[in-house]
Amino acid sequence: MNNFCRNMPKIELHAHLNGSISQPTMLKLMRYYADSGIEDKSNAFINEFQIGAGDSRILSIIDCFQFVTIAQSLTRFPEALKLATLLTLQEFHEEGCIYIELRSTPRNTQYMTMKQYIETIIEAIRESSLQITLVSKYIISIDRRSAISEAEKIINLAIDSHKQHQDVVVGVELSGDPTVGKFSDFLPAFSRAREAGLKVTLHCGEICNVEEILEMIEFNPDRIGHGTCIHPDYGGTAETWSALCESKIPVEVCLTSNIKTKSSPDYSSHHFKKLYEANIPVIICTDDKGVFITSLSQEHQICADTFNLDESEMVKITLQACNFVFAEGLKDTLQKRINDVMCKN
Repeated sequence: MNNFCRNMPKIELHAHLNGSISQPTMLKLMRYYADSGIEDKSNAFINEFQIGAGDSRILSIIDCFQFVTIAQSLTRFPEALKLATLLTLQEFHEEGCIYIELRSTPRNTQYMTMKQYIETIIEAIRESSLQITLVSKYIISIDRRSAISEAEKIINLAIDSHKQHQDVVVGVELSGDPTVGKFSDFLPAFSRAREAGLKVTLHCGEICNVEEILEMIEFNPDRIGHGTCIHPDYGGTAETWSALCESKIPVEVCLTSNIKTKSSPDYSSHHFKKLYEANIPVIICTDDKGVFITSLSQEHQICADTFNLDESEMVKITLQACNFVFAEGLKDTLQKRINDVMCKN
């Protein structure tokens, strides 16, 4: 099954750019700063927060945000952000990924504006498409720790970028520390994005917050991320679970992420089983492959092994994921690519 999962064409719909930056990519970024003669203070990653390959340490949400902060410090220049994007897309390509929606929150740095941040990722995605056979799109993120005024500004930029680059900018999402902020405060902004033609995905149910889970499901986003605390066995309620089952909103499942952040005690206890048995569409994703030292192939392998899924079931999950990509008109093309490869094997 290991070779099967690696060779199977895969779809990635939940990958944060800064959390996906691998250790090799970080080292290349540090080399970029050294070669450019720019002072780099990111050695904190090496000295204080190094995660070695195969490290099974358990991370808190605070640890994860610390990692992302370090990654952000390495992508504060447009050239470094572009390099990080290109290298990350190349790594997904090498794992057999044929379609990815990379997500990232635009930010102002000393060296670029939020608009330049978005344009840099778009430029990297276009350049990447000339080099590798990976269809790449961009989801613009809103951090729920942001002020509403900043969120509105990002949504405006997302709408403008979508109008100019519909082939790249396909959606918006809400993510960040789930203990901070309220979805209801961001609702008008996401409603505007939807009206402008952008797809919406929301981190939902990462913590036990029944009221917000119900608000999000009622909003009926195109997908939700994680969905950890929706079933009654995992901190949700009969009402939240019923709402999800009725809506059939696809869930972006991130197994290792949930285990390493203690959202789930172990793989066998993961809520994937409840979602799968209830016929709720699931998409196997990495979330932050750099933070959690994982890969898209590994996540598929873990899922197959943990829940005793055979090859046909894994292919079915992947083919189903094509139904929920945010890029218009690619469903049939992606499914054909998957079927063509699997028929040869």
